[in-house]
Amino acid sequence: MPKVVSLLASATEIVCSLGCEPDLVGRSHECDYPPSVHRLPVCTSAYVDASRSSLEIDQSVKEHLSSGLPIYHVDREQLEALHPDVIVTQAHCEVCAVSRKDVEAALGAELLSLAEIVTLMPNRLEDIWEDIARVARAMKIPDGGRGLIEQCKKRIAAVSQKTSTLATRLRVACIEWIDPLM
Repeated sequence: MPKVVSLLASATEIVCSLGCEPDLVGRSHECDYPPSVHRLPVCTSAYVDASRSSLEIDQSVKEHLSSGLPIYHVDREQLEALHPDVIVTQAHCEVCAVSRKDVEAALGAELLSLAEIVTLMPNRLEDIWEDIARVARAMKIPDGGRGLIEQCKKRIAAVSQKTSTLATRLRVACIEWIDPLM
């Protein structure tokens, strides 16, 4: 099996759900589930202090972006030492997590050819299924990806069935950020 570095928390969960946790050799500073991944070397860090208030984080991120500075550091030396076959990252949001652009900038052209970079970019539920399949293909277990996708779809169907008889539909607001409100 390929050696994998996951630079995205959801990708780490996908790799582990595919039964490939033993193939993980590194992770991002944000990957914390399952708890057993804490044993892995950390390959990234944030330049923005996440312990600050929402407003302070927002201001710091805006300062970094307006100055052209990265928000995340990708540890090139750590990646070189781990020799991964696959690096999983994302292209959805350069603020939310380590992006493909961050990985490319850290590795440079000579190292980019050493590992397959798998880039996740879900915008809809169907995109998540494709991302799972993409990771499974990179792990050389496409059947495992199809199986995991079917398991997830069955869980969603079970929840839909259980809630279909509810007399009242609840309205939910999802707040991503407090200050400024998002």
